[in-house]
Amino acid sequence: MRLKPTWAGGLFVIGALGGLLGDAAHVETGTTTYLSHGFPFVWRSALWFPVAVGVGSVATADLRLRVGALRAWEAGGRLREAAGAIAAVLGIYALTAVLHDEAEGAATTLVAMLAVLSATRFASGPAALVCGLAAAIVGPIAEIVLVKTDVAAYAPTCDGLFGVALWLPALYFAFGVVVSRLIELIASEPGL
Repeated sequence: MRLKPTWAGGLFVIGALGGLLGDAAHVETGTTTYLSHGFPFVWRSALWFPVAVGVGSVATADLRLRVGALRAWEAGGRLREAAGAIAAVLGIYALTAVLHDEAEGAATTLVAMLAVLSATRFASGPAALVCGLAAAIVGPIAEIVLVKTDVAAYAPTCDGLFGVALWLPALYFAFGVVVSRLIELIASEPGL
């Protein structure tokens, strides 16, 4: 199955808006700081950030469609399921903003366990876990590059993974699993 343009557009918007919400919490609490102001800002984020999260959402959805058969979904409950999945990852994202000045080991354990709980609830099988693992690798590497090139910085209390937070891979893992669930829900909706 291929990613339809309408699906990609919807996931781009969901990812970009979710990225803006989570990033606003990070900027507000000092978890992250933008060092470069060469791009325009949207709310509290450099414009490239929500675009990157939107593109990451689309890329993750495309990966999900390529790595395995989609789970069949019952007719009802898709909107509720999507809202729950989105809320789970945004809740973890907001929590990382609150935990930014806590002991990094304890914060990482909490975020990682919430990511595992999200995966046990929203991952439909190995393909969803592949999406989570891909996001957990690619996302932090991209952010490490941004930190090393002085585009952004994490607070000194949460920069133990090459300048980014130790909990960042777990946050991205939950994101990847949730995007996997969202594309499954979208692709199984008749008429979309």
